[in-house]
Amino acid sequence: MSALFEILGSVFGEAFGPSGEDHTRGDGDVFLDGEWHEGELYFGPTKIIWDERIVFSDAEGRVEQIIDQDPPHPNFVVLHFRRSHDTVLLAVHRRELTRVRAVLTLPL
Repeated sequence: MSALFEILGSVFGEAFGPSGEDHTRGDGDVFLDGEWHEGELYFGPTKIIWDERIVFSDAEGRVEQIIDQDPPHPNFVVLHFRRSHDTVLLAVHRRELTRVRAVLTLPL
């Protein structure tokens, strides 16, 4: 009987559960205290949060430039995000730029 419940549970779990692909999370690095730090990005509808510490949104600041010179990893680009009191360097993989563009206004 328990085998039947396991089978039914897995069938219902696949049919009605989350897909397993989390499109709200990604990887990114931030330059702090003279070195790159890896962290997780959370992509919300109006902001990106790095490692539950730094908020990137159009309300918080703006992306001044995007460069691919000396990123922390291959195929990453570095966004220079200007806030009122400083500039934060956020490095993301090139494939993440579409998701970043959906949240932040990027320069041409």
